[in-house]
Amino acid sequence: MILLMPGNWQPSPAHVQRLEALVGAGRVVQALSEAEALGAAGSAEIIVGHRYLRQVLPHAPHLAWVQTTAAGIDQLPVAELAVRGVRLTRNPMNAEAIALHALALLLALVRRLPEAFAAQGRGQWAAPMVMQRLPRQVLLLGMGAIGLALAPRLRALGIRVLGCARRATPERLAACDAFVGADAWRDVLAECDGLVLALPLAPASVGLVDAAVLARLAPGALLVNVARAGLVVQADLLSALGSGRLGGAALDVLDPVPPVDDALWRVPGLIITPKVAAYHPDMQQDFEVFMEGQLARYLQGDRLVAEVAP
Repeated sequence: MILLMPGNWQPSPAHVQRLEALVGAGRVVQALSEAEALGAAGSAEIIVGHRYLRQVLPHAPHLAWVQTTAAGIDQLPVAELAVRGVRLTRNPMNAEAIALHALALLLALVRRLPEAFAAQGRGQWAAPMVMQRLPRQVLLLGMGAIGLALAPRLRALGIRVLGCARRATPERLAACDAFVGADAWRDVLAECDGLVLALPLAPASVGLVDAAVLARLAPGALLVNVARAGLVVQADLLSALGSGRLGGAALDVLDPVPPVDDALWRVPGLIITPKVAAYHPDMQQDFEVFMEGQLARYLQGDRLVAEVAP
């Protein structure tokens, strides 16, 4: 049985029908509450979504596969799933939108768009503004689906991209101008006037970008984070902005949300968007098509897309 546990994603009736065409009528159950999820957990072989996953997991003895609706998995009980031998797959369908948002944030910093929007709100013609330089070399931390989608877009603007990931695959090597290993990226910071974060949050990456990292970047560098807030030490970031060491920063992620410090909204040189990088008009439709393909692969014993290594 397939247990659907939607959060922001609400499966369409047509999608449910197509899933049932693959597994049989009545074999797809949608849980809109924790109680409903717990009630159906005992028969679940497949779970789609992660809204009640931690609560449901102890009550799902037949669970074999979890398809999350998110790209990140730091909020999931990954270790417990691995111990139980439950397969886990990410949602890679929003990578293009996240890459586009990262690029938009970078260009908004370069072109000082927040200042123009603020002047528009005041009804003022505030030109001219001193623009930022487009970064000459960007260190892209994270070369998963998002990094692979972003790298060619940056290069199309004439930006040299240094990609960084734990493993150097042929696809990653082809996507960037140069590849930097996970143990060597700090050595190239001084050569970079741009830093983009597109990597997962894990225990080893909490607070990865701190005062020491920011100090080693080229003066006036720009930072964009479309990954997880915990990657950056926020106090160190604000200090680097305040001192002018950083030329600007753009964050699609904060912790906590909304910010408890109202002053954060007014930090000069800081752009904040409310975790909207993944959103796009075809978000639900794309995931539903992807999920139907995933289910067909699962039933046929084929390799699943975006499977997390145990």
